[in-house]
Amino acid sequence: MGSAVWVLLALLAPGPLRGSPPQLEVRGAGGQILLPCGASGSRLRWVWSPRYPKCAGVPGDLLEIARLPPGPEPPLAQFRGRLDPHPSALGSLLLRDLGMSDSGTFLCLGESGAQPPIRLEVTGGCRNNLTVSSNQTSPSALTLRCQRCPPLAAPASFRWFLDSRPLGNRRWATKREQGATVRLDPSRRAAVGRWECRLLHASSGGFEFCVAPPLGATGSPPPHTHAPACPTAPPAGSDPASVTGPGSEWGIWVAVPAAVLVVIGAGLGAWRLWRQRRGRNRRNRNKRENETGAAGPNLSPLEEPRLGAKSTERRLVPQRGESKVPGTLLYAEVQHPLVACAPPPPPHGATVYATIF
Repeated sequence: MGSAVWVLLALLAPGPLRGSPPQLEVRGAGGQILLPCGASGSRLRWVWSPRYPKCAGVPGDLLEIARLPPGPEPPLAQFRGRLDPHPSALGSLLLRDLGMSDSGTFLCLGESGAQPPIRLEVTGGCRNNLTVSSNQTSPSALTLRCQRCPPLAAPASFRWFLDSRPLGNRRWATKREQGATVRLDPSRRAAVGRWECRLLHASSGGFEFCVAPPLGATGSPPPHTHAPACPTAPPAGSDPASVTGPGSEWGIWVAVPAAVLVVIGAGLGAWRLWRQRRGRNRRNRNKRENETGAAGPNLSPLEEPRLGAKSTERRLVPQRGESKVPGTLLYAEVQHPLVACAPPPPPHGATVYATIF
């Protein structure tokens, strides 16, 4: 319960965690760092927020690592045997034999409050006579190279471990040069964790290297350009609507031509439909002319029937099955709805052979 109270106090501290920038300290692997405590009081506590929780094997939260005066609780396994009080000042700590998994933010808490935090970054260096360099050529291609320090002319063989287990043969991790290099895919979930290089048939420890998850998964800071560093891939679970930059500009350049093509396609479709209807009307008119045996009347533009206008006519040519009677006068009458008015009827008793309206 006491540890939880101190961690809650660290979260609610208004200065260090809510505005005061942390003090950056960069160290090489195998080195040491002095952590001064600026807080005052008879009871002091140190808490640590790891930068690479998976690599350190701890949850990604504020963890208590030391209590002054020391309490009955055992220290955190991550710093066991490497973290001791330093006589330079009250509450100061000395952390030795640094590894990449020690990277993170350290905060000293006292009865009067908390001091500005210290952000530690462990890069490069030589530990256990080994060093590891990295080269990331793409989000899915990372090469780790292990070598002895100082370098020796004699050849050497190496073994790789992932989270304290032998790497073995993985499809996404290829070893070359007697194990000196390993090419892996850092975007895979299985590749995230603590990588360690050891000399083959050596009893001493190795050199650790942290591979962090993609930035979009945990919000980890981007990797360093110099080696070794903990590489991260570009965000994989980000929302396309919240991302700005070149991607949004490309979206505009793709959407505008697509809209223009849709309008052009609609216009071509309407024009093709109009041509088909026009050809069908012509074929129907030619068919009627062939059946009647006479060409259609040549009307002026004002008298030309509109589309859908109805007309009645009596055929002058007998159809099939009808007998032709010689000398019979055929009477034809053509009426059109667009004619303004019909001429007056002939006088009574006059002989009319044909009347055309």
